Amino acid sequence: MYYSGFYPMHLALLTVASNLMPMAWWTPISKEPFRFLVAMDRKNHTLSLLREHREAVLNFLPWTERERVVRAGYLTGRKVRKAERLGFHLTPAQQLKHTGVVEGIYAAFELVVVSELQDPAGDHVPFVCDVVHVHRRRRPALGEPILFLGYRDFATLGERGRFGLPIKTSPLDE
Repeated sequence: MYYSGFYPMHLALLTVASNLMPMAWWTPISKEPFRFLVAMDRKNHTLSLLREHREAVLNFLPWTERERVVRAGYLTGRKVRKAERLGFHLTPAQQLKHTGVVEGIYAAFELVVVSELQDPAGDHVPFVCDVVHVHRRRRPALGEPILFLGYRDFATLGERGRFGLPIKTSPLDE
């Protein structure tokens, strides 16, 4: 019954403690308070770390980093230190005690778990998280976001426009 017709999804790199994993199953769910919902497979090592530390960072890296971001999903944090193996450097978060922010991001969101949704009756566990700090280096440029198309397929943006409005060029324009 599962059909991935809802892709593409913006791929991020989730850090919990010193572990990291690619994360496409996330979405904003509230502006006030600012909240995200993240969901991860029940078999994932990061799940146990998120339950233990109750914090994470959703890091957004440019398309040029896609290979390292994707490779993080093929290694297990149970056996290797992924950040070191893949050459990611973590800097201290502003509001979190145990989790770092990946260097080279264009945006990152520090998250604190508000609740783990109980009995989701599925293969992924959803968490509601408050955003406690935003790292906003710049707005992503055309062709930068890593988009997950499903399975092992990825893409980025090739054309950008607004209906009837010029595109602002300042990196921090919204």
